[in-house]
Amino acid sequence: MKRIFVEDVTGEAITIAGGDANHLARALRAKRGDRITAVDGTGRCAVVELIDFDKQTITARRVSDVERVVGERKIILADCLPKQNRFDVIIEKATELGVDRIEPLISDRTIARPVSERAKAKLERWTRIAKEAAEQCARNTIPEIGTIRVLDDWLKEISSVDDALVLFCWEREQTTTVRQVLGAWKSSGGAGDIFVLIGPEGGFTDREVREIKSAGAISVSLGRRVLKTDTAAISALAMISYELM
Repeated sequence: MKRIFVEDVTGEAITIAGGDANHLARALRAKRGDRITAVDGTGRCAVVELIDFDKQTITARRVSDVERVVGERKIILADCLPKQNRFDVIIEKATELGVDRIEPLISDRTIARPVSERAKAKLERWTRIAKEAAEQCARNTIPEIGTIRVLDDWLKEISSVDDALVLFCWEREQTTTVRQVLGAWKSSGGAGDIFVLIGPEGGFTDREVREIKSAGAISVSLGRRVLKTDTAAISALAMISYELM
């Protein structure tokens, strides 16, 4: 059943507006009487029936009880910006793999450094990509997209987070795996949020590695090969998803 994000699903009448209404009416050829799942982005969802089509909006009525599905544990991906538009793919795949928040970072070797209006336009595009991916993969929530900021500022923030597990995916780590760290963490009763840190093209500098470890991050290996930053993000999240199933 098609999923559409709306502002509120608790009322009897549901309004679908803007691009979503246009997509339903024109691309999907929706008609009166069709049923879809409406979700509000916070975990609440309900089945609704389309009853009226206007030029810019579609009105629907709720035909099921409101359900709420929210995970107990959050996964946060912190990824240093890659070149070109490869972060678009990271946003899409991270959404499909269940990430709750995505933090775009700038480190010493980050090449892409969007500023001002360009940065604003990128954030708007990333938010749209996350929403479309969440609808496609039948999620009830849309990942939050953080503002672009430098790695050092992000490290200061996570160093004060209680009960968090911070996985630092590092190409020079040879022995410690994601499975080992997650297994030990779960065995010890770990129930906090999981942070995943991915470096830029060229990797982190020695100074950054020291700062990352000082913030409490645990370095993990993603295998014997040196992966591109977008491949590393997808691989790490897939491993975590498998281990937490």
